[in-house]
Amino acid sequence: MDLKGILLWGGLAIICGAIWFFSRKIKKEIEENGILVPGVISRIVESADPEDPDEDCYVRYQTREGEEIEGLLSNPAAGLEVGQKVWIKYHPKLKQNCRLAN
Repeated sequence: MDLKGILLWGGLAIICGAIWFFSRKIKKEIEENGILVPGVISRIVESADPEDPDEDCYVRYQTREGEEIEGLLSNPAAGLEVGQKVWIKYHPKLKQNCRLAN
């Protein structure tokens, strides 16, 4: 492998590491500083790839300030259904990203 290939792989590794670090930081901030509110599962979007079934689960909730938000659940549980009431945590700066409360 030449120098260009090594640099490309190194750059890719750095980008992947940064994405992993940022996603872990968001998760930790929501768990530690998240605001607990009730929400309702608003929609579930299934992937179009039958070989890799995946679902994105969205929840509609109201912030403490009264703002209506539809956020993506970063830790959806199996068996969630549209219209189901759940408790979530959100971070005031990252309102579009929320987590199911444990």
